[in-house]
Amino acid sequence: MPDGCTIGAKVVGARALLFKNRDLVYEDFKDSAIFDDTLFAVTGMNIGSGAKAGVSVGFNKWGLAACSSTVLIRPAEAYDFLLEEVLRNARTLDEAYRIVSTSLETGKRYQWCNFVVATPNEVGAIEIGDGVCDIERDPKMITRANHHNKLSTGDVLAKASRQEREAGGPLYTSERRRQTAAKMLESAKSVGDIISIVSTHSPGKGFDSICRHRTRKAGEDKLMGETAYSYIVEMSTGRAGGIEFRMHVARSNPCSNPFKEVLVDFGSSPQEKERVVKGFP
Repeated sequence: MPDGCTIGAKVVGARALLFKNRDLVYEDFKDSAIFDDTLFAVTGMNIGSGAKAGVSVGFNKWGLAACSSTVLIRPAEAYDFLLEEVLRNARTLDEAYRIVSTSLETGKRYQWCNFVVATPNEVGAIEIGDGVCDIERDPKMITRANHHNKLSTGDVLAKASRQEREAGGPLYTSERRRQTAAKMLESAKSVGDIISIVSTHSPGKGFDSICRHRTRKAGEDKLMGETAYSYIVEMSTGRAGGIEFRMHVARSNPCSNPFKEVLVDFGSSPQEKERVVKGFP
């Protein structure tokens, strides 16, 4: 599913925080979740068919969280499948990058995208283009939007059609969103601070706005879409080494809708896992 996401992550003491605003052209979009013994995640969707495909944001029992953002729509596989493979198998940022690079080396091709990955020890961004990938890592914080910072794809993105960019919007609007998120993330220390980031507006609340609004005015660009969901993953490491997992979820614009906290226990019964999935916002 092509989207106009702003994503990022930060390690704050014993906690790792990861966030994603999911900006979509679809109206009245309803998400769904999967929860098993290995991962808890929000399902992705295949471009064109609308069928569920892989995952869009989530975390695994080993303490690795990840989310995605579209960069360019191409006639290739949905990157949601690759992100699910990462979450089902990787325990570190290096392992996540190895899974991505190995998949590309075998000849598989995906929609151009960014993955932001967080563990209790570091964060990073994995950029995926036309059969190539690159990684940026940091001990504390990382942000991405709908363009690459490491791969040399700027000229291609600047010349891309509106349909190839869809909700990602013009290149300069994506750059503005990432810069705004990065500046705010520098001082962020809490879930409340992350909520402030995902609720931030540009004056027009459009393509360059982290929290995006559909005005429904005559002549409005339908590809702009709006923020359909906002997610914040919180992983807290205890003194004994165990990890407590939470996902904070707001449906529609986070600036005006409450976040619901989803507490995830990988040791819970199948019945409890099913209850959590059914109650997902």
